[in-house]
Amino acid sequence: LVLIIKKKQNIMANIISWGKPKLEYVKLENGEMPQTPTWKAFPTPVENSTKLETEEGDSKEAKVEGGEIIATRKNASKYKLEFEIYETDDLVIPIPDEDGIILDQYAVRLSPENSSAKGFIMDKTNVSSVKTWDSEIGGKIKYTFTALKPKTGKMLKEYNG
Repeated sequence: LVLIIKKKQNIMANIISWGKPKLEYVKLENGEMPQTPTWKAFPTPVENSTKLETEEGDSKEAKVEGGEIIATRKNASKYKLEFEIYETDDLVIPIPDEDGIILDQYAVRLSPENSSAKGFIMDKTNVSSVKTWDSEIGGKIKYTFTALKPKTGKMLKEYNG
């Protein structure tokens, strides 16, 4: 006779900010966040199209004869949020463009599917859009938000919606 005793364990799952995100935007007023911003939601993005890309800042090096480095300086990273939405027959274009050009600046924020997970916000961005179509999927609009340095704080900030 073999007796197996199971020990109760406290299992804690890590909170990860993956899954279906909620994406919201607000138009800036004279390059600044409105006093009382009214955030508008984008339609649910195309599956696996939402991506935050970070480009590491350039490095500057001070060298002496012989090529030895005596000092380095790093420039700020660059941030870009990209996602696609379907261009359905009832879609009201969230951010209108003129042949892909959007003159106004916007803030954008992302809330993960798990409300306990951390999202992010970019307070000041330039936005562009590209329309695509193919026979398999139909029409889509790809939005790209490129972070700009806000008046105060970081370009990419943590956001808990």
